[in-house]
Amino acid sequence: MWPIWLWWRTNDRRRLVKTPAVVEDSIEPVKRAGRRVTSRDLIAGVTNAVTNIPDAMANAVLAGLNPIQGLYAIMIGTPASSLTTSSQLMTVAVTGAMALIVGDSLMNVAAADKVEALIVLTVLVALTQIALGLARAGALIRFVSNAVLQGFLLGVAVNIVLSQVSDLTGYKSEAPGKVGQAVDTILHPGQINLEILMIGLLTVALVILAERTPVKDFSFLVGLVVSTVAALLLQWDIPTVQSLGEIPRALPTPTMPDLSLLAGMLVPAIAIGLVGLIQSAGVSKGTPNADGTYPDMNRDFIGQGIGNAASGLFGGMPVGGSVSSTALVVQLGAKSRIANFIVGPIIAIVVLVFSGAVEVIPLATLAGLLVIIGVRAIKVGAVQTVWQTGVAPRTIMAVTFVAVLMMPIQYAVLLGVVLSFLQYVYSSSLDVKVVELKRAPDGSFAEQPVPEVLASEQVTVLDIYGSVFYAGADVIGGQLPKAAGSHRPAAVIRLRGRTDVGSTFLQLVERYRGDIEQVGGILLLAGVGPELHVQLERTGILAAIGDDRVCEAKPTLSASVRTAVDEAERWLKESEK
Repeated sequence: MWPIWLWWRTNDRRRLVKTPAVVEDSIEPVKRAGRRVTSRDLIAGVTNAVTNIPDAMANAVLAGLNPIQGLYAIMIGTPASSLTTSSQLMTVAVTGAMALIVGDSLMNVAAADKVEALIVLTVLVALTQIALGLARAGALIRFVSNAVLQGFLLGVAVNIVLSQVSDLTGYKSEAPGKVGQAVDTILHPGQINLEILMIGLLTVALVILAERTPVKDFSFLVGLVVSTVAALLLQWDIPTVQSLGEIPRALPTPTMPDLSLLAGMLVPAIAIGLVGLIQSAGVSKGTPNADGTYPDMNRDFIGQGIGNAASGLFGGMPVGGSVSSTALVVQLGAKSRIANFIVGPIIAIVVLVFSGAVEVIPLATLAGLLVIIGVRAIKVGAVQTVWQTGVAPRTIMAVTFVAVLMMPIQYAVLLGVVLSFLQYVYSSSLDVKVVELKRAPDGSFAEQPVPEVLASEQVTVLDIYGSVFYAGADVIGGQLPKAAGSHRPAAVIRLRGRTDVGSTFLQLVERYRGDIEQVGGILLLAGVGPELHVQLERTGILAAIGDDRVCEAKPTLSASVRTAVDEAERWLKESEK
């Protein structure tokens, strides 16, 4: 682990060499202060570790795993990520959304093979995230629409709650799907084990009450410990963690993944990797480092990948950026990476010393904690915002939500990504407009609606708003004034700020030029920058239009348009002779 840390810090120093001296002198004292370990870092680290223990165990149970896989994940993955992410304060831990996908992915795997399959899955998640980070794919996250994101998060939250119905009631429904099982449980109230239900409800009540006291930061731990002690004192025969398997009283050892399982784990690994990146992107953008700068999202991707590689090789489940844990660390005043790194040693002590205590925790207690996590993950305000935005976002959110409830989550994630892409392309194609720029006596240009037909023996200047790619080009083609019915028109298309217009738009320009020349007119392009000029030359459009009819962009706004208009008017006068 230390070689990774030293390599990363060396890269940091290389980047700092490129920083201007004045800026470097002003921020270096702050950076040194940010690296110094303080008592607040230690307090935040201990609190972070203690509060993540029940969360990690509960999410492991949510994934159908032994709780030790959750503890191994934060014992190994959290400190590994803390050393390698750009974000100094982001806690990379086990999350409910990722746990649900893990559970769906391993559902049909035999119990004896689950750990081996988990190792392969987690390592593939790591490779996915590292590859996306190296490819600098952080910018692609913005193409996941808020409607899809809120539908996904709402579906995950509801799924977390519904997944706990069995452990919370003691009734093992055979109905298909989590929704069906929840409905079936309601229809069979006589099958509910009241002792199990009481322990689960006691856990929920304890957490809520503890949050109103000075120990509010440890509310989950209070609920876990007190409800477990209550179950032991009452000597109720209810399922405990031990029923899922023995908790080893030893630290994990590295295990190489079984390569024969790669094919079956690839799709869910990509889905888990994407979910982790979306979650961490929100943390990265909302949590500045100690020096006031915001983290590099791509380096955070790589850091998460390294954390997952470490977690997977040591038998842990996938980890990702945790909004709640990061908020806790920030709230407690942490300033350095130690607040997340210290989680590892503390969890190791718990596994070595308190494994026996972990085994007697009732499953209903963990179910109660997960119900709280699921309910609090429902962001009513965010859902209302999307719902009130319009029919399209509302529909996309609803489709994503239903998909998460009805489909394996890994496929619902991929469906959400596809929906985001389709929504972006569709919205971009609609947000396109062609206007005419009419020159005023003072030389300025005013916008007005385009005419149906190009004016005969006059100059018509056209400007385009919105995307000119794909469907956008077709919309533009429908809005351009027609050449048919005109005589010797001169049309100018303004392309200022366009560096790449795509082959579909270039074909449109070539057809439009042909239509105009058929009625004896000409087409000119104004505001053409260097990159677009190269593209026009490479595709042969420049030669077809004529180099003298392509006016390069100039620093002064509308200067190239004036040049094009002057050239068009000169051509009209000369062609009259």
